[in-house]
Amino acid sequence: MSRGGQGYRVTAVGLVLNLFLGASKLVGGFVFQSSALIADGLHSLTDIVSDLAVFLGLAVAEIPEDENHPYGHHKFASFAQLLIGALLLVLCLGLIWGSVMEFQKEDWAVPGHGAIWVALVSLIVKEALYWWTRAVALQMRSDLLMANAWHHRTDSFSSFAVCVALGAVWIGGEAWSFLDPLLSLLLGVWLVRESGKIIGRAGNDLLDAAPKREIVEDLREHILPIPGARAYHDFRVRKIGDFYEIDLHLQVDSAITVEEGHSIAKEVKDEILRTHPEVLRALVHIEPATVEHLQVKGVSDSEEPL
Repeated sequence: MSRGGQGYRVTAVGLVLNLFLGASKLVGGFVFQSSALIADGLHSLTDIVSDLAVFLGLAVAEIPEDENHPYGHHKFASFAQLLIGALLLVLCLGLIWGSVMEFQKEDWAVPGHGAIWVALVSLIVKEALYWWTRAVALQMRSDLLMANAWHHRTDSFSSFAVCVALGAVWIGGEAWSFLDPLLSLLLGVWLVRESGKIIGRAGNDLLDAAPKREIVEDLREHILPIPGARAYHDFRVRKIGDFYEIDLHLQVDSAITVEEGHSIAKEVKDEILRTHPEVLRALVHIEPATVEHLQVKGVSDSEEPL
């Protein structure tokens, strides 16, 4: 199966399961009088919109470059990731508001025992879907799919919490019925934090923030081992969707020909692209390794500072 095909497949399965689980938890919540299960069901239904955003993000990112988008459409994946985080944030705020309103009641209904079984099935299914989506995301090195995987994980966590709370109510009876709305409140607060992380990562990508230092160091280590590469500076990396784009200034011996310098630059570029499939393109600007061009902030193949 192709790289993109794996992403489409796991997302399609997730969409069908989210539709089934969301409807089941909503019906179960109303039948068994559990506000926490209803909140969990709404979470599952919003995952459907998340899955649709992933479908759209994967499809648009694969559109070739055109006159109006000379750098391609890969950043749409980051935009879709931003939409997922925003959707999750809206859901969280709704959960918090609903829980606060529930606490204003003088008494709380005791959920029926069947609610815990609905939550337990959801926990098992969504946890399995998380691990599958996570594996595909790691294989494809896709932040978009990883964001969707964490959306599944938050649903499994919320189902686990619902199981615990409903189990306590089942054992303790009416005295523990407050756990149902309390759980909805805690889930909302926790999910605000997770949605903030997703929005932050997507925002950084859209604003061309530098990746983590370890990623940059891993990418730049392939430059100086290339024969003829004397030094380099202005090494920059930015995220475009699920890929990286690199540009750098490479210094070579000023006595060699332009063709020889170009050959060295091509070797540097090819080595980076060969060892890092997540790099979409690399732009190498050639400069002579003279006193005028060597930079204090540069990295050299000698121990002496430039």
